[in-house]
Amino acid sequence: MSRSRLAWLVSLAVAAGTGYWVAGPYFYETFIGLDPSAFPLGAPLDRIGRLLPDAGFSKAGLLWSLLLIVPAAVVAFVLVGRASRAATSPSRRSFLSAGGAALAAFATGFGVAFGRAFQGWGNEGRGWNRPGQEIFGGNVVKTNPTWPDEWKGARVKAYRRLGRTGVEVSDISLGTGAIRGENGEAIVREALERGVTYLDTAPDYAGSGSEQAIGRALRGRDRTKLIMATKFCTPSGHLPTGTPVATYKAAIEASLGRLGTDYVDLVHVHSCDEIDRLMDPNLHEAFDQLKQEGKARFLGFSTHTPNLAQVVARAIESNRFDVMMLAYHHGIWPNLYDLIKRARSERDMGVVAMKTLKGAKADGLAGFREKSQAYSQAAFKWVLSNPEVSCLVVSFYEPQHVDEYLFASGAAPTPADHALLREYDDRIAGTYCPPHCGACLDHCSEGLAVNDVLRYRMYFEDYGLEKRGIQGYARLAKNASACLGCAAPCTGHCPVGIAIQQRMLESHELLSIG
Repeated sequence: MSRSRLAWLVSLAVAAGTGYWVAGPYFYETFIGLDPSAFPLGAPLDRIGRLLPDAGFSKAGLLWSLLLIVPAAVVAFVLVGRASRAATSPSRRSFLSAGGAALAAFATGFGVAFGRAFQGWGNEGRGWNRPGQEIFGGNVVKTNPTWPDEWKGARVKAYRRLGRTGVEVSDISLGTGAIRGENGEAIVREALERGVTYLDTAPDYAGSGSEQAIGRALRGRDRTKLIMATKFCTPSGHLPTGTPVATYKAAIEASLGRLGTDYVDLVHVHSCDEIDRLMDPNLHEAFDQLKQEGKARFLGFSTHTPNLAQVVARAIESNRFDVMMLAYHHGIWPNLYDLIKRARSERDMGVVAMKTLKGAKADGLAGFREKSQAYSQAAFKWVLSNPEVSCLVVSFYEPQHVDEYLFASGAAPTPADHALLREYDDRIAGTYCPPHCGACLDHCSEGLAVNDVLRYRMYFEDYGLEKRGIQGYARLAKNASACLGCAAPCTGHCPVGIAIQQRMLESHELLSIG
């Protein structure tokens, strides 16, 4: 074998190895949606990446994967260049040969990195290709194809007091987790025109696109009759316990900039499942300063985890919180009503219900789809039949939702609604994991967060939030592959009859990309 040919083979092997073991993991992690801090020099690389077209994720990982292939291309240029000069006299031909080798090495490294990230090479075929096609290429039905005329023009018909804030809010309120851009802006405007007065957003909703859409929709509008709620977090995720006071404040000030306002009415501790994070002294000092500065009026928290009872009890005891937002729907954990009543009676806290569609599985149940919109209205009426609930928040992401959801405002559930909810429960028996339960967790020998796995599966299968489900699952410290070969001591410990091990393995197949 000639020296030149050997140099080519070595160069391509080095490039392939670099793409597989070094660049490939960074390429893969790019599409999980990790915070830039997950990558070396992530912040400056992310700033450079913003010069590229927006793709809804940090470019730090992508840039790292490309930069890491460059040394392999340099090695190819040097090795092949030296081999060519040894075989012939130095000339333009040897330079072109070295340049060709460098390009070939870069293409090889990138190709192998792409194969690892998208085709799942070396990872049992679990790459981004399959879920990517399902997210962006599939014909996923997210809204019922019918849009009855009787719903059109529906308005808010009832308002309720948001606890000790003293503010009257629309009984059905605007969740904005999936809105962004002009479509989101139009939905916000239409909801406001129809009487919605409570808007729930967060920096990490749609990569801050939610806050931006709300900000544009509110320009020139009277804020005095609205409640605008956001969260203590960044576009990349929640702020952890121990975050400096200045960072907490900076997160809210960044939200103010995106919302185009100088204050927000309500700031939540976002998706809180730990008492330490709920009661973080730095968070409370930051809120007190923001309130004194006129940048925030009320403090709240949201929670929908197995630790809910402890979190709510500590919040009530502290008397620090004006509002709590928690998962609440028909057939949910029976003791939840007592917690809600206690929060109202002891501290006059406002209670905002979320996850009110109980998984929204009507969208994927054969033979039930034609009733799915009526199901949403029946579910809302059930939630609002509890007078202790101040309002419910549901994600509007299609123009139809303004009509569909507001049609249930101010209405009491009928016998037909109750029958529909019972039918729904019969159809989802053994598949839906009720929030807050946690009965199985102490019986899992692997310490797997079964509730989180099933929640991310619900996002993927039932909410139409496939990417969010995949990303959340990818961030779990331990995934459901731990169930393979497990003796399943959790069996029989689900009060609603879920076959936990089977659902875990199915969820891993559905959600895993690495």
